[in-house]
Amino acid sequence: MKVLVVCPELPRPGRPNTLAPLVRQIDSLCEIGLDVKVLEVRGLKRLKYLQTLPRFWRLVRDCDVVHAHYAFCGWLAKAQWSRPVVVSFMGTDLMGVTRPDGSMVRRSQVVTRVASRFAKLYEAVIVKSEDMAQRLNGVRPFVVPNGVDFVRFKPIDRSAARARLGWDDQRLRVLFPGSPTNVRKAFPLAQEAISRASAQIAQPIETIVLKGVDPDLVPYVMNACDAMVLCSHHEGSPNVVKEAMACNLPVASVDVGDVRWLCDGVQGYEISSRDAGDLGTSLARLIQSDLPPLGRRRLTEIELDLKSVAEKVRGIYEHAMRQWRGNSSFTPSPPKTPEANRVGRSRPKMPLTRRDGGELVSVTRPKCARRRDPVNLKCDWITVLALRI
Repeated sequence: MKVLVVCPELPRPGRPNTLAPLVRQIDSLCEIGLDVKVLEVRGLKRLKYLQTLPRFWRLVRDCDVVHAHYAFCGWLAKAQWSRPVVVSFMGTDLMGVTRPDGSMVRRSQVVTRVASRFAKLYEAVIVKSEDMAQRLNGVRPFVVPNGVDFVRFKPIDRSAARARLGWDDQRLRVLFPGSPTNVRKAFPLAQEAISRASAQIAQPIETIVLKGVDPDLVPYVMNACDAMVLCSHHEGSPNVVKEAMACNLPVASVDVGDVRWLCDGVQGYEISSRDAGDLGTSLARLIQSDLPPLGRRRLTEIELDLKSVAEKVRGIYEHAMRQWRGNSSFTPSPPKTPEANRVGRSRPKMPLTRRDGGELVSVTRPKCARRRDPVNLKCDWITVLALRI
């Protein structure tokens, strides 16, 4: 199976960003036998989607399915009508961007409304959490959180991790995952909670900000800290929480995204209210606890390793291709090697589920969808692009 991934610019050495989990997902799809090409949307801020169109039209001819990440890339992926499109909503494209008071930015309100309505055009939609799924009306999305690289993110002796980073081994440290200037991450609340925890245990606590850190050093930073605090206003399925769990780093978090599903009742992890006192108490309790965190065991139980998630995503690609086969001109390309052919016939170990909990089934494309006027479809897309610009 040939897959064209359309996404924003990926992280590079010296230029880290938040899409490192996407890089690992792409690698895991290749490892299970898929032929994946990546089209990164680059260029001038307000013109880069138009600038990417010629490259997209050239590459889409040689794929079986297009997988777009983020709503804007999904709109770009629909600038053709010859291949099925799978869209992964990543968080802010459905949840919105908030102001310091928690209200949503007006431009973000428009984007989230349009993204929700356009979700009906895609052959399959993937969201990261049930909270995100509830933002889509009239669409039955697949809830598939990102997987975690268990090889990269693993428990490391704290003293060894601190020595690797050149840190003092005696100080208490709490990790804050995100930029202090990003209002969605609620850094002031995290600072106040850490201050309350410090007062309760009568020891100073240093705040470690996880921003602009080399991806290769992130596992060491997590293992070098005593706990992590998460208090974002909105999240989908926060990758940093799963990575912390893979390292068995204790986490005190507010109830946001799918954190409750991930952490509730798991030893070494606590869900708190958004009150700084409650969050600080949870943080202090975790720092002082002698019980070993069981985050890594929890991730294994719910199959959030990279390979398991890659198999689920492949199942969604196959579903999207079945949806699209009403178009007789579409013929999936055969695997290139016998090994790829063997891997390509395997199926996910667990049944894929939709928002309603039902098993994955084949659904016939409506005749009206098969016969959509290409000119009208293109005009629809251009209209949305105008909103983006």
